[in-house]
Amino acid sequence: MPFATTNIRTGVVGPLRFYCGDWTGNVGDASGTLTINGGRVYFRQFWNQDADAQKEDPLVDVSASGATLTVTVHNHMDVTTGRFIVVYA
Repeated sequence: MPFATTNIRTGVVGPLRFYCGDWTGNVGDASGTLTINGGRVYFRQFWNQDADAQKEDPLVDVSASGATLTVTVHNHMDVTTGRFIVVYA
């Protein structure tokens, strides 16, 4: 099961926007990416909520190019019940 997102939700809180949902991935798969229209990330978190899993969160990189943000998730374990949120402007 390569990196995938589902149940995406977006919204606004004050002057900031958020992008959140569920994610899945397998150890050994290529890194997953999200592309979001925005200029700056203020917070990003990816959680593994599998009941039998180690509670170690994946490494996440953020890069910006103009008005496009790219969030890259370097997963290192099997995740079937992941959650994530990105807060940006």
